[in-house]
Amino acid sequence: RGLVYSSHIALALRSTMASSIPSILGRKILPGAIVAGGISPLFDDKSSTFGAFGSSMMSSLSAMTSCEAPPSAQSISEKDKMKNPFLAPQLREAVIRKRMTSVGRFSLKSETKDNRSIPTFFLALTGEKKVVPAPGTTMHKFSPRKIFTVSDFEDAWLKRGIPSRHPRFHSTVCPQQEFFEETHHIHPSSSSSLGVESEEEDESSLQIKAELDRHASETLHFSVYREDLRNRLEHMLMHPLEVSDKLWEVKISNGLLGSSGAISKAKVDAILKANHNSSPVVTQPPPSKSGVMLRRNSTKGGLWRDATKEVESIPMESVLLFRSHHALADGASIMAALSDLCDEGEEIRAKVELELKKWKRGKGPRKRGIRRLLYRLVRLLKLCLWFSLGSLSALVYQGYLQITTLTNPFDAVRADAKKKGLALSGRSISWCDAVPLEDVKRVANIIGKARGVTYTVNDLFVACASAAITRQLIEHEEFMAPIDAHKRKFVPQNINVVIPVHLRGGIILPNESVGNNIGAFVARCPGEMKHDAVGGGTEACPMERLHRVHKSLSRSKRSPAPFVSHYIAKFCSDYLPEEWTKSLFQRANANACVVVSNNRFYEKKVHINGMTVESAAGFLPLPPGIPVGVVVQSYAGTMSLSVTAEKWAVPDADKFLRWMLDEYQRLHDEALILQKKQ
Repeated sequence: RGLVYSSHIALALRSTMASSIPSILGRKILPGAIVAGGISPLFDDKSSTFGAFGSSMMSSLSAMTSCEAPPSAQSISEKDKMKNPFLAPQLREAVIRKRMTSVGRFSLKSETKDNRSIPTFFLALTGEKKVVPAPGTTMHKFSPRKIFTVSDFEDAWLKRGIPSRHPRFHSTVCPQQEFFEETHHIHPSSSSSLGVESEEEDESSLQIKAELDRHASETLHFSVYREDLRNRLEHMLMHPLEVSDKLWEVKISNGLLGSSGAISKAKVDAILKANHNSSPVVTQPPPSKSGVMLRRNSTKGGLWRDATKEVESIPMESVLLFRSHHALADGASIMAALSDLCDEGEEIRAKVELELKKWKRGKGPRKRGIRRLLYRLVRLLKLCLWFSLGSLSALVYQGYLQITTLTNPFDAVRADAKKKGLALSGRSISWCDAVPLEDVKRVANIIGKARGVTYTVNDLFVACASAAITRQLIEHEEFMAPIDAHKRKFVPQNINVVIPVHLRGGIILPNESVGNNIGAFVARCPGEMKHDAVGGGTEACPMERLHRVHKSLSRSKRSPAPFVSHYIAKFCSDYLPEEWTKSLFQRANANACVVVSNNRFYEKKVHINGMTVESAAGFLPLPPGIPVGVVVQSYAGTMSLSVTAEKWAVPDADKFLRWMLDEYQRLHDEALILQKKQ
């Protein structure tokens, strides 16, 4: 990019000097020549000194000033014009409108000033990137390989073909908020570009205008550990995104390894240890007679190169902060689409296609003729029966939750915060690497085997989230009524939890682009239990909480409730006014306390331009009326947690995550006891 800018500057200087020659001659050279020997020698052809200069100068001046001057023999060819962006012909542009998805319009209608529908996440990169010099150029030995810049992002974006795979990334929303607008370049046909007239000309081709200057930018790195990153995440979640200008953005920063807090200290220590083991062993020189250690730095490459090499040996990190509006796509689809940006993109797509083929082959026994037709008819009837009866059951259960949960347990907390004059806006944010994925699966399997059921990772962490919500409400109760605590109880026996569900399993199918394929359902989970009571509750019952959470979630998972919510959102965005849509969206959560989203990323570490993606964490945009959002994510064999909450509801997000980990530790201890018994 620096070379490109240098060539542009040189070209601009050349054109500036050419345009200033006549004025320089008129103001400097001609008066000086007249003073020295008169003006006649300048234009005397017989003079060997000034005559040639005068004639050539006059011919140059006439060529520059005359409108009928003949073209120069050294004219720029068409090929050179195409290479130079300043001389290349400007392509015509066309704006193509595509109708927005119903869920995308729903996200625009349902968001409020304090509840922006903007999913946010970060990626933390380490290692050395692949630097391939351009043909005909040489690359310095000590080029900055350990930082990721906007140029690297643009190169990877275009090299992986993201504009053609997911053109919606380069779309905007029209002022009426009904259509996506995509700007395309109109490339002329091959015959017209060569100047050949043909009766059957080739059709002009359209290519999307993939410009990333509005989307990608570099910013200063974080100076205060975790706090700067936390504040920037809060700003990105709360600050509006002008969808008429762009639907997403990424901010890139580079700094010392571990300085931002995006990578946990345990991972930083592991990286430093691996770098130390891979570095060559340096032998120390023997001490002198006086006992002083004599050291001599090697300067074989020169002092400057030695200093550059020493700087290059310092481990660095790059943090990519992404945010996108829900009108573009849901968070799971965005993460799946960004896997195409990785070096392993082809491998991931091939694995998805292989799993789809296995699923299609394993749907049922292969039949032929009439038996195959009857099998499909029976399967279709079962599907219709499941969807019709299941939808009715899901709507009845949703109505039951609405009627039996008239208030949100955090309403009293909000009223108390408003009474005390506390701020009712802002976000409390935290994230951490929790436990290895295999450890979580082992705990779930041991407890499930003892109970005779199959617990999932999602069941386990939803139980941990409900326990943390209960402890947060108990803490608020103590602060609100410190004298007669627990006499005026508002911590309920049950709380409602919203579970988002990606209708495609968190992947993007082959030959498909990003979209809003998401639904949700509400489940009733246990609130305060015996071991949650302050000062009492000697009986630990985390397994009982887990079992009740599993029963509630499995009931809704087997129903078409996520599909019903998806289609209801489409209906509201298509036919209802904006105010009605906001009101229904806020009431449809049945006064839930928390949203728990479970995302699965790749099971191995992926790379972008050779740099390793060490950590990834996503943060939920809070829906109106729900004060807490939790994201449970698995990546490279590690379970990570993140929480986004209203500041008046969760003043200390780090403490909230510790409560979740405390509940997991209780389940882990119970699993160890059961394993010894087994």
